[in-house]
Amino acid sequence: MPHQPPDDRPMNEEEWERQFRESDVRSAKFGELLETLIDHPDCDEIIEREMGWVREVPEPLGDEEPASFDPAADPEDEAEIADAPSDDPESELDELEQMPAYARAYQFGLRVHNTLKPFCIPDQEDQDEDLIAALSAGFTIAAKLAGAHGMGYDDEALCGNIVCCKRSKAAAEQCLEGLRALRDRGVLPAERAAPLLHEGEAVLALVNDHIAELRSRVWW
Repeated sequence: MPHQPPDDRPMNEEEWERQFRESDVRSAKFGELLETLIDHPDCDEIIEREMGWVREVPEPLGDEEPASFDPAADPEDEAEIADAPSDDPESELDELEQMPAYARAYQFGLRVHNTLKPFCIPDQEDQDEDLIAALSAGFTIAAKLAGAHGMGYDDEALCGNIVCCKRSKAAAEQCLEGLRALRDRGVLPAERAAPLLHEGEAVLALVNDHIAELRSRVWW
């Protein structure tokens, strides 16, 4: 669960940023361990030890089966899932689609993908770096907004929501940077880059507006 500030006030953006960075480090460490040890017979046990996870299996009550243990799960993620409200997924999607920043970012991601995919070289492992950066970041904009929306908007989660939205903003900026590089290098014709850049800048503005609106709710 998130670290609680000493005065019991909700966490601010800086504190959530620190929480997210710590989570990123743990995720990266787990990924590296899994990649290195995937074929090792004691893979799970070694990863548990290196990650500092404690295997706790409660004693079964009667004929009840012991709780299963997933070595790939982050304890914080499990806690968040356990505490998450059981909202209707379709209703949550409707709410997302009504968010101007998300709706436009989602369509923009698809447009970037459809425009740039033909420039990928089939059966080649190493693709153009600017191309991959723009493709990946294009989809990340909406994905981070969806993740932020999933956190909720109450005081306890609001600044965490904002931090997620800031990652969406960073993805929009990265996508625009990749598109400009492809245009300037002549990989993407200027006439095809122009509408994407115009749309991407509009998406970035909407994300900035959404962040500003969320920040207006922060009273602490």
